[in-house]
Amino acid sequence: MKILKNISLGVMALVIALTSCQKDEVVPYGDFQDIAIFSPYANQITVEINQQISIADGSKGFLDRKWTVPFPSYFINNDDSVLKEETAFVKFMEVGEIPLKIEWEFEDSTGIYMEDSTFLVTVLDTITTDIAVTGIEGNYTEENGRYIVEAGSIVTMTDTSSGSPDTYEWLIDGQEETLETKTVDIQYKKLGKFSVGLVSSRVEPYGRADTLIIPDYIEVIPSTLPVVMTGAEESSNGGTLQLQFSREMDAIDASQIPAFTVKVDGAAATINAVQLNKNDASIVEIVLANDIYNSQSAVVSYDATVGTVQSSDFVKLETFTDQDVKVYIENLLTINPDFEDGTISPFASPWNQKGFANVNVLSSGAQSGTKVLNIVMDEGTNAQMGMDQGFISLSKDKTYAFEYWVKVKSNPGGNGLQMTWRVMPSDGWADNYKEWMGVCCTNALKPENEGVWQKVQILTNKQPPADWPSAKLHLQIISGAGGQTEVEFDNFKFYEYEVPAAE
Repeated sequence: MKILKNISLGVMALVIALTSCQKDEVVPYGDFQDIAIFSPYANQITVEINQQISIADGSKGFLDRKWTVPFPSYFINNDDSVLKEETAFVKFMEVGEIPLKIEWEFEDSTGIYMEDSTFLVTVLDTITTDIAVTGIEGNYTEENGRYIVEAGSIVTMTDTSSGSPDTYEWLIDGQEETLETKTVDIQYKKLGKFSVGLVSSRVEPYGRADTLIIPDYIEVIPSTLPVVMTGAEESSNGGTLQLQFSREMDAIDASQIPAFTVKVDGAAATINAVQLNKNDASIVEIVLANDIYNSQSAVVSYDATVGTVQSSDFVKLETFTDQDVKVYIENLLTINPDFEDGTISPFASPWNQKGFANVNVLSSGAQSGTKVLNIVMDEGTNAQMGMDQGFISLSKDKTYAFEYWVKVKSNPGGNGLQMTWRVMPSDGWADNYKEWMGVCCTNALKPENEGVWQKVQILTNKQPPADWPSAKLHLQIISGAGGQTEVEFDNFKFYEYEVPAAE
């Protein structure tokens, strides 16, 4: 009887392969035949050039066996490209998909026949770091492998290293943030010459890190383009607005105060100072006489007929009117409120599993950033999930707001979708601090807004029933009929809702 098993590469220690397949255990081929390959590698075999692997043949009942590998790779066992031994120690000497072949000669009642198998081994080159500029947003020229760009330009640089690295550390003059992606976008706001460096390495299979530093890779010259305000937000210390510009600004002082106007809830605010940020000259700070409450809205304007603000390359700032200011909010949710770590934390796995067909963090379609919490529910179900970490401390004398973004991707039941957000002690249940949402009462769940991100703010009309030193958020969703319901959430904020005192 002939029995041939499928060849598989399993994660097995080589010692197991050797101790379990000794030659004195081989059953005569006339009674039993077996093909079995043992390797410490799972699935695809990938190695670096000039490195070796070991792979063992535990087959039984064959007349002859032969390993082969194309030159210049070879078997360390005998310094040859052909091997008859049970365990092959192979050293790979060229980059690419290298075939490692094994052949067996068997005999049965019909005569002698051959079996073979080929493993394609991916051989990677050693890592040699290289960098390429793959895009520039702005005017530029290239000279002798260096780039001359205008102030405010955004330069896109990509790792083009050999050896397929998977880990990156960019070393960029003037850049304090750690950048660890394959491609980076850098906005150059300051005049001068800037070096660029990259450390690239590989985790699997291990590839020794290589570093490349290109001195004066980017030269920044005065711009022919207008200087643009790219954003405005209140800083965390309150009452200071930070206006972000596309390049560095020239010296600025209190003489420029009359050129700026800040309105809070439509009323003009008193400006005490206008100044450059001490650490980043592309930021102009407006210091107000009073803080802005996070329940308020603010806009900022600049009148170029009154002011003389200019960039460091002497381009006058043009008039802008009623640009929105992002008011500072201290988020009490400190663990993964935007799901960017790729997990559902701080929420625990849902209970009533029947209700949740699937709960995942997806890497596409986020409201901002790259990740989003995706929930798919069976029709007509009721399911719940709550925080199990990152609890918040609440006072009964304060008002809070819970703000989040929601997108209904699919709601075949029409009006059936509803949800309740509860806040309760972290170690118990409470049903007296909550907000219910149905299709009737919010635009976020209405069929006409399906597929669109909607911002929701709740709980601002009530206060906690007690002081809760440790509280959690709890979500309950009920889906309608007609098929699966799919909902996504992003960017959770829970914060003290600040309201100015009544006059």
